[in-house]
Amino acid sequence: MKDNASIDISTLAPCGPKIPLWPEGRMPDAQPHQIAATTEEAAAPGFDPDAARAPHLQWYPAPDPAVATDACCIVISGGGYDCCCDLPAYRPLVAELLGAGIHCVNLTYRTPRPKGLTIYRTAWEDGRRAVRLLQAELAARGLDPAKTGALSCSAGSHLSLLLALSSRSADTCPPVDALDETPQPPLAWLLAMCPAYVLSDGLEGPNEQKGEGAAVDPLFAVDEASCPVCFFHGGADPYSPLASTQLWRRLQGRGVHAELHLDGARGHGPVGPEPFRRNALGFLRRIGILTPQSGDPNGPFPAEALAAVEAWEEDRRRGVPRDLHLPF
Repeated sequence: MKDNASIDISTLAPCGPKIPLWPEGRMPDAQPHQIAATTEEAAAPGFDPDAARAPHLQWYPAPDPAVATDACCIVISGGGYDCCCDLPAYRPLVAELLGAGIHCVNLTYRTPRPKGLTIYRTAWEDGRRAVRLLQAELAARGLDPAKTGALSCSAGSHLSLLLALSSRSADTCPPVDALDETPQPPLAWLLAMCPAYVLSDGLEGPNEQKGEGAAVDPLFAVDEASCPVCFFHGGADPYSPLASTQLWRRLQGRGVHAELHLDGARGHGPVGPEPFRRNALGFLRRIGILTPQSGDPNGPFPAEALAAVEAWEEDRRRGVPRDLHLPF
């Protein structure tokens, strides 16, 4: 694996040309207040919103050829569907993926929230189009479309879960060209940090009752064809960690590989590079995206894992925060 010390994390950012998702003039549900720009771009002097209306993909620097794999990760920012703000916090995590040989491409979708539509509608349209567009060109880049996954946080995890768990649901808009006529390709894996808007008591904001007694939004269709997911969530997150524990249970119940990493006292936002390196890269080794290493844990038996999650949830209700890591 490449030493990440050789990657300048302070400046790591998408650097390839911006690849528009939609044909010019044919973007669905276009709204004049929306832009497709990161918060860094929008805050730069001279930013022109009229020149930043088109959602796009943009590649990060390629991994070192000595370690490069044929896997690809779509990097999806959070920001409450009001902005794309996570790229600075993602830099050390993207460096870990690049150092492990995984190619990374950033998705910049439209924000802020659309008017008169669900908060995720235009982002979901952009996300589905991005997966189709990306999968159509991966083979030409020497990458395997069957090894494409995503890294995401908060609203970005809500979007990535829609793409990973609900990709077989009806399209959000009529097709604009032949690409949209192709079946929605599934993601192969997902690293989902603190997913927001999953539970019924917080479909547009923080959970009103800390997620207690809330149901998973039926929008998330979990079945045997859902991809493996590695969840990261903080026990003190106002976007309840019960979103992750409930989705983890559903995936486990369908026989889908799912891992769960809960930090008792942590709030909202991306995890740090050391736990990401240990848990996210370990997950990718366990599902065959990266080469397994000797000593990789296999995790507890499912019955033990379910009991451990129930005990963690009960301790949380009692105000006793603690960590729980289930590599299974």
